Amino acid sequence: MAKVRKWFCALLIFMVVVSSWMTGTNVRAEKNMEGVITGVTAPATIYKYTPSARYAASLNYTLKANGVEIPVVKGFGDYDYAHFSMSKGPVTYELTILNTDKVHEYSISPKKLGITADKVVGTTLTFTTQTDEYLIVMINNRATRMVIAADPAETDVPNKKGKGIFNISKAPYGVVTDGQITEVAERTAAIQQAIDDASAYGTCQGGGAQGIVYVPAGTYYIGNLTLKSNTALYMEPGATFVGTGRTSDYTEHWFKDSMGRPATWWISTAFHSTNIRIYGRGTIDGNGQALHDDKSTNGTGMINNLVVPIATSQFSMDGILIRESSAWAVVPVRSNDLTFTNVKMLNSLNMGENDGIDVTESQNVIVRHSIGISLDDPYSTKAWAEDTDIASGKVPWPGQPEPVEHVLIEDAVAWTKCYGFKIGQGVLQDQRNITFRDGVVYKAAVGFAIHHKYGTGTVENVKFERMDVEDISGKNEDNSAWMTMFTVNGGNLGVGPINGVTVKDITVRDAGESFAKINGQDGAMMTGLLFENVYMPGSSTPAATLQEMNFLSKDYFSDVTILPVQHEEPVPRTNLALGRPAVGSSNDGTVDTAPYATDGNMSTRFGTKRGVDPGWIYVDLGESKPIHEVRLYWEAAYGKSYKIQVADDPSSEENWRDVYSTTEGKGGLETISFEETNSRYIRMYGLERATQYGYSIWEFEVYGP
Repeated sequence: MAKVRKWFCALLIFMVVVSSWMTGTNVRAEKNMEGVITGVTAPATIYKYTPSARYAASLNYTLKANGVEIPVVKGFGDYDYAHFSMSKGPVTYELTILNTDKVHEYSISPKKLGITADKVVGTTLTFTTQTDEYLIVMINNRATRMVIAADPAETDVPNKKGKGIFNISKAPYGVVTDGQITEVAERTAAIQQAIDDASAYGTCQGGGAQGIVYVPAGTYYIGNLTLKSNTALYMEPGATFVGTGRTSDYTEHWFKDSMGRPATWWISTAFHSTNIRIYGRGTIDGNGQALHDDKSTNGTGMINNLVVPIATSQFSMDGILIRESSAWAVVPVRSNDLTFTNVKMLNSLNMGENDGIDVTESQNVIVRHSIGISLDDPYSTKAWAEDTDIASGKVPWPGQPEPVEHVLIEDAVAWTKCYGFKIGQGVLQDQRNITFRDGVVYKAAVGFAIHHKYGTGTVENVKFERMDVEDISGKNEDNSAWMTMFTVNGGNLGVGPINGVTVKDITVRDAGESFAKINGQDGAMMTGLLFENVYMPGSSTPAATLQEMNFLSKDYFSDVTILPVQHEEPVPRTNLALGRPAVGSSNDGTVDTAPYATDGNMSTRFGTKRGVDPGWIYVDLGESKPIHEVRLYWEAAYGKSYKIQVADDPSSEENWRDVYSTTEGKGGLETISFEETNSRYIRMYGLERATQYGYSIWEFEVYGP
């Protein structure tokens, strides 16, 4: 009998492997601790979705998953994307790049997954993952990346009809799925009626029951919707809510001062509601650029928050693709007990203020397994004042200001031009017990940060754990770093302390163009900072000092612990330029700013007149001294092409001689070494600006041997 069972198992494995070979998919045999085969992981079943006819097909890529053709949607220039679901098991991708001869190079992120090609044949890259993942693939350094959003298979698909089901396509609602932009008010009213009826049903049933609003596949141009208690909104794969792009179709809820535009909460919850769910594999598309640009009604255009759970509790969202907001996309406000899972926030990288999810004055919030792509911060937490524009519009936030507490953002991928993961800016109330875990910074100006600006609240008990920083590119203001922690008295609203920050098990693949910061202020100290197992680029051992972690700007902090080993911080070398007189070619304004470049203060800066080349600044060391190194701490307006020159008499241009020159200035902190020379005066001579502004330097440091 044992022999029969053994032969049967072998035959079963053989059949599965042959089937896999015939379909081109991956099969993995599993073994127990003794190395005996105990089972076979069958390839995942793929559930592909037909995208809305509104979306054009990608001109860059085609994709197969376990042999199934997956539609690839044209995105926003920086990326195209594909969305589907899969059962448990491995999936083999065949990603083909179009309009080229072959795959020359590639990278697959998150890099921590260690995904490499199974094979590369011509223009097709084949690789395998063992579970559903959100991936970003670059081939041949093409500017348009490929985003693969693989969700777990749905497990709780409701019936399309029956008791407690309110299908918007059925009577009495009769909403058609023809994707027409006409009769928006009527369509919106019908869907709202289905929501109202579902709420009444769920409330009547009691015991946490929900009436289910069923949205079939199709494209629906709609106005504002309000979700009510005891309601579930199910969006079938292919179901797409689309904003009309017309300001006349939307209610103004608040006014964004910095953008000079009114804003609308497109889909929000009723105040004081509870037990609400949005789920499925549908899409909520704000069509934000069109709305932003439509001035036909108010002369200014409008911006939209796409999903706003406000003054609600027991709210959840699962599996939804959020696309193209023109303001913060998902904004939980003064709410508690919220869960967001398998959420894709796919925004443009060229639309300002389009954050992914901003957890605002809310408690007990979980964001798990998500991807956020946006120009502004994909993941952040905030707390504002009653008179802040967002809180005090035509529809003020209900209740009193609340703290941000008990927030977990886990297993998230961030791609942005600002901060990947951030606490702040607003800290008008306390922010406590916030954890960012297993996050990946695909690309950002700053990997993760505490940006304590606007307010005197306390930031306390914050954890950044198992984070992976892949690429720090560009700048946000003057910041280009893997991490920053700093306080700013924004709007003269005061500053507050930061206490108890844990930074643990961090892989930094790119530290950035500038320096990391720990900048408290007088009366707003940073205390209790723990760094454990922080691996900087190129290092196989954890950093043992703040300097090794590139924290070069440090003020008003204490109680720093570094594990597993902490070394004494290096004794600072003598900056020969500190406090010495400086002279600039011009100023960005009426104040002589040259002395700011040698005052040792990273919050003051020298700047030349905007739009003018050349521009320069020199430092008088007081007497001739041996020197061999300069450190330029550039503000965002840096020099692309410049020289370092020395002289004993600065009165004539003929007296200056070059010791260094570059046409590839990078900005941030540039450390420049040259052959040792003796000189009294040393100058940065800018030949070509990197920006439309002038040459701007936080600090100009000079060092000798």
